[in-house]
Amino acid sequence: MNAKINRFERILKTRVKVRDDEQILLSMERREEERLLDLIKSLGAERNRALHSFGDQEEEIFTAQDLWFRRQAIDLIEGRISQEDDVLSEVRDSIRDCEARLLEKHREVKVMEKYISHMVENMQEEEKRQEQTELDDIAGIRHIAPGEV
Repeated sequence: MNAKINRFERILKTRVKVRDDEQILLSMERREEERLLDLIKSLGAERNRALHSFGDQEEEIFTAQDLWFRRQAIDLIEGRISQEDDVLSEVRDSIRDCEARLLEKHREVKVMEKYISHMVENMQEEEKRQEQTELDDIAGIRHIAPGEV
């Protein structure tokens, strides 16, 4: 019985390791999400500055080419924001998938822990029964009348 428990404990260790690896992956994905959110925020601020600069021409005279270049710069920033939004969406999908896998791994670990716990309890109960049977046999032998043997 001990060998069986040891075998299942090794399986449990493996499942715990897989769950821990999944947690590490999830934390990496969340860090990437935070990085992308910061990048998108800074790109948004850069776009707002460019729009403000574009609209704040006051007394300056710009050629059509200058205006075109300024508009291209704004479009480039908006394009980057759009790309980073797409990447952020993919990262969030990955996070959802990772969370689902992590939940399943956590359930597997809990089931295995519960199963091993029941095996240990059953083994201990069986050992107690055997010990009690041995004690009963010893007590019976001691109290047998000398003439009955």
